[in-house]
Amino acid sequence: MTISLCMITKNEEEFLEQCLNSVKELVNEIIIVDTGSTDQTKEIASKFTNYIYDFTWCDDFSAARNESLKHATKDWILFLDADEMISKKDHSKIKELLKIDATGILFIHRNYTNDSNASQWISSKGDFYPESKIATGWYPAPVLRLFRNQPHIKFAGIVHESVEKSLDGKLSTTTIPIHHYGRLNLEKLKQKDELYEELGKKKAQDFYSYFELGRQFAANQKYDQAIETLEKSIELKNNYFESWFMLGSVLLIKNELELALSKLRKAQTLNQNYGPIYANLGTLFAKKKDFQKAIKNFSKAISINPNGANCYKNLGLCYHQMNDKENALLAFKKAIELNPEYQKTIKIN
Repeated sequence: MTISLCMITKNEEEFLEQCLNSVKELVNEIIIVDTGSTDQTKEIASKFTNYIYDFTWCDDFSAARNESLKHATKDWILFLDADEMISKKDHSKIKELLKIDATGILFIHRNYTNDSNASQWISSKGDFYPESKIATGWYPAPVLRLFRNQPHIKFAGIVHESVEKSLDGKLSTTTIPIHHYGRLNLEKLKQKDELYEELGKKKAQDFYSYFELGRQFAANQKYDQAIETLEKSIELKNNYFESWFMLGSVLLIKNELELALSKLRKAQTLNQNYGPIYANLGTLFAKKKDFQKAIKNFSKAISINPNGANCYKNLGLCYHQMNDKENALLAFKKAIELNPEYQKTIKIN
């Protein structure tokens, strides 16, 4: 079985060579569709492939991705962004996956960040992959990045594009990570968030596109618009826990604590095993100075994600408020162990 790597690019000179080096021995051909680079992107790509095609940007990520599929000739399609890579130690595992009876394969997207407040943040300390050393931690998300090269499989969605709606076979899951570094360049991330917001406004029509747009408004600190959009998402589908969770989280940021509590509780009834719900409930009760309930929720979040440094820090702050110095010290030490950056802000006496 063979693999075509299909990528779209625009001004990706920062990471592109690293990305292509990471998979050049895994894939059998590399297809690059460039949407208007003005830097060294195409020159870098030419070191790895002759299959470089220009595409006029039309405010539609799926259109650009589908253009890349037109040129792919191998059995499977792998698609990556330039700020991603795959560890060479996983190449043999991926080649074995090509033999299974599945149409598409879900990977773990490791979004590297130094922001330990990020939802589901996991410390890089002691991690198996050297690729994780670039940041203090990461947060995971499942992503479909490998699928069979079949004519009817196409990307859909002008932003947050995916092929899942066109897959007619079963999906398989793997714990193999896609390492993603794009969230470390804060200036570029801001530009990307602004673009996604504009495209998201054009796309919004069903519950999930409204959820994505609401999440994007929140990321861009447009909280009132986020609330309005997330409420629209819930109107269209009232049992999607992430919409309730995001709505509660935005209300928590705005210090509308009772409203936030009701939304987070609803999210909790829909998914009792999502750690960030308990982390936010902990923050909410700490704001209300109900430290016992805060501790209970932070502890629950830690039981779900034992590598959540921020929850240990907040747990320590709660114990400190209750004058429980012993437990505060234990929590603070664990927080610093998981995220050494906390040494700058946590003073252990």
